Amino acid sequence: MSTTWVLAQTATQAPNIADDMPDDVPDTMDASLALTGLDELSLPPSVSYAPQTWGCGVVALLLLLGMAWCGWRAWRRYRRDRYRRLALAELETLVSMTRDPARRTIAVASLAALLKRTALAAYPGAGVGRLRGAAWIEFLNGHRGRFVVADGHYLAMASYAPRGVDDSPQGDIDALMQRARQWIRDHHVEV
Repeated sequence: MSTTWVLAQTATQAPNIADDMPDDVPDTMDASLALTGLDELSLPPSVSYAPQTWGCGVVALLLLLGMAWCGWRAWRRYRRDRYRRLALAELETLVSMTRDPARRTIAVASLAALLKRTALAAYPGAGVGRLRGAAWIEFLNGHRGRFVVADGHYLAMASYAPRGVDDSPQGDIDALMQRARQWIRDHHVEV
């Protein structure tokens, strides 16, 4: 026999795949009927989010108490710092007044009064009301202020010499207002 006859014979006979399948494998029609009788798998019960041990409950209670304490402290601090918020709002009005040379002295004189009122609100028993001149500037600097001697001069001149600050350089007045803003915002009050 020649190899060409074997190849030709094999090519003419297409293999039947169904003949090679075992008899116990159902065809697709029988498989879909077999699946209809199956039940779905049951799901496990859902996981509870409740604490499983008494220690979790204690930790949750401590966290709740800690959050309540922090909230109470923040509320007290917010109420205590009301004078700061009011002083900063008034200071912004005074800063806008310093842009006009005709109103600059009034703004700086009002700044002197604002700083004194703020200090009286923050330090009621420190004898702030009677401080003047260099002692006043030393007090402000002793409580996180960064005022210079010229600032005390401007504050005194605005209070006692009408129109004394109108001719002052705008940069000096802006620096004074910036230092006042910083002191109002950053001074420390003992609790």
